Amino acid sequence: MEGSIFELLDLAPHYDFRDCQANGYRSLVRVVQSCLTHLMALVRYISVNKNSYNFRLSHYVKQLDSYTMTLGQLRDVLRYTRKLMDYSPLGQLMPSETLLDSAVADKIQMEMDMIDQECFYGHSLGFQYCESLKRSFEIVHISLASYSHNYQDKTPAVMKLAKSIFSSRKYVLNPDHRAKKVVEVTLNCSIDFCKAFWNLSESNLFHSIATFSLPHCVINHVFDINPKDLTVNTKAGGKVTLKPPTAHIGHQSLQLRLISYRYRLGQEKLPNFPTPSVIAEPPSDFLIIQCHGGGFVSQTSKTHEAYLRLWAQYINVPILCIDYSLAPAAPFPRGLEEVYYAYCWALTNCHMLGTTAKKIVVVGDSAGGNLLISTMLKAIQDDVKLPNGLLAIYTPVYVQYIPSPSRTLSIMDPLLPVGILTTCLEAYAGDLIEPWKGCKDDVGEVEAHTQRHISSNTHNKVKLESSDTHVFHETKDVASSNILQEDEDEEIQSYFCNESEKSLPDDVVDMVADKLQIADTAVASANGSKTRRNSHRRSVKSHNRSESLPIAPKVPPFDSVRHDTTRHFAQSPLYKFAKIRIKQDPLLSPLHASDELLSQMPPTSLVACHLDPCLDDSIMFAKKLHSLGVSVHLDAVDKVPHGFLNFNSVSKECMQATDLCRDRLCQILGINVDS
Repeated sequence: MEGSIFELLDLAPHYDFRDCQANGYRSLVRVVQSCLTHLMALVRYISVNKNSYNFRLSHYVKQLDSYTMTLGQLRDVLRYTRKLMDYSPLGQLMPSETLLDSAVADKIQMEMDMIDQECFYGHSLGFQYCESLKRSFEIVHISLASYSHNYQDKTPAVMKLAKSIFSSRKYVLNPDHRAKKVVEVTLNCSIDFCKAFWNLSESNLFHSIATFSLPHCVINHVFDINPKDLTVNTKAGGKVTLKPPTAHIGHQSLQLRLISYRYRLGQEKLPNFPTPSVIAEPPSDFLIIQCHGGGFVSQTSKTHEAYLRLWAQYINVPILCIDYSLAPAAPFPRGLEEVYYAYCWALTNCHMLGTTAKKIVVVGDSAGGNLLISTMLKAIQDDVKLPNGLLAIYTPVYVQYIPSPSRTLSIMDPLLPVGILTTCLEAYAGDLIEPWKGCKDDVGEVEAHTQRHISSNTHNKVKLESSDTHVFHETKDVASSNILQEDEDEEIQSYFCNESEKSLPDDVVDMVADKLQIADTAVASANGSKTRRNSHRRSVKSHNRSESLPIAPKVPPFDSVRHDTTRHFAQSPLYKFAKIRIKQDPLLSPLHASDELLSQMPPTSLVACHLDPCLDDSIMFAKKLHSLGVSVHLDAVDKVPHGFLNFNSVSKECMQATDLCRDRLCQILGINVDS
């Protein structure tokens, strides 16, 4: 793997945005580094502690097995990602769409789809992220697998919950079984299942738990407005009349939420406003307009109170949240129409929100960021006043299946797996979907192609469950079967034990990470110097000899892994999404808006994640805005996932990333962060 890693790192600077060292190629190297760090730390820990009385042989053999399989799959991900460079102009992270018609693109897509996702969701689940999130990922996956069992059950909610808890036992005990179920569910789930599962966080029980420790905001008021013709002032001094949203579901009321840490004059004019028993303060000069994420298909501002109330307390500025209609009942452009209408309504009715709106910032995460960027484009078209700044957090700006380095991360993403990602995008695209003439409509032909690809390697095939585990046969033979098959009660106790007892000691992981220096050192020295490469190789080999570390097992090549020959490539989410073509609309995919529109965008701040499938969207969008003279700032945070805003209460790293977003809001508004 070393050759691929250094080759990617040599070329990676060409894909960065200015001084921000972030792009999908670097991210994949980071993932490999994390896997190697965990694997070598695990080997060292086993070597040192294997003779101790309480050493749990079965547990660590399974972990070693899982990380070795993961490393083998990562090598193939690197190889296929490297192929993308050959079909993309230097500096461009996404190849031309026309390449998807070629046989080469079809072959790359098929090979990527054949990568085994289960190894990423078993014992090694979330290895690339910060350790504080590991338990959260496990809970999400256990819940997902258990919920799928009773999704179609018509029994009362209490009985359904009881059945889910009962069925969750086997997923707690067996990470491999859980991984298989999660992959099965995410690859075949319907949009209704996605909505139902994600909306569990909207329940009063989950909401009470999530907001228990949050600051109390005097104003947290949900209200409806009845859209009607709205007259808005233009920047040129004229007026424009905005029609109510009517796409897909006709004329309906629009739900908004106002969060304000203090009660301010004017807020009592809102519909059904419960006047608090405190003295009203003068209106603020600032206003934050927020649009939530959720894949365009789920959640409301209620779920996002986990960070909105923190921001409302710290910044002390009213926050107006827009609860737009969701797909698939209300696909594009309904959500955009509602967000744009709500933005214009706020401009003309800011006095009811407790603000003079002298300075406005709009902020959205994920799907919400996409909607707000498109809202800015519509405001530019209508010459409506723009905000003082835009903050878009892990936002997709290209709603089209085009492969990119970071988008391959969805193969291993615990929260945004490829099946769910493509299902949500397809649901939101709505009427813009049209058949792709370049695709093969003959499913039988595709299946035959897949069978030929698999059959060509039959001489190297081994059983899937032992493809990488054969290197451990000697180790397993040493132990008796009664040691390998531990009692279930012990496994339950192990799962609910302290994290320090279950994971490797931090000092072991840190020591190995420091000594490996796979990616961090290489990033700092990635300048194409062969001398440095050879020196690095010699130092690694010397280190292995001097420290007498166990030699890492050789991972079998991708082609030697047997894939299920009954699996239909034509039914995979990647193929199904590639088979449909979404008409290019700049309001759906702002990355392809005209230069004339994008050059008038307000100052834009983007916050992305190194390990997010949407990272390359942010990189390319920042590059394009910068080339057009727009003030743009990009932050890339490490070790946290897409959706980190909703995990700030369980992870220190997610809280730090959330605070970074808060600080960017303050900078746009000109508020002293330290005050």
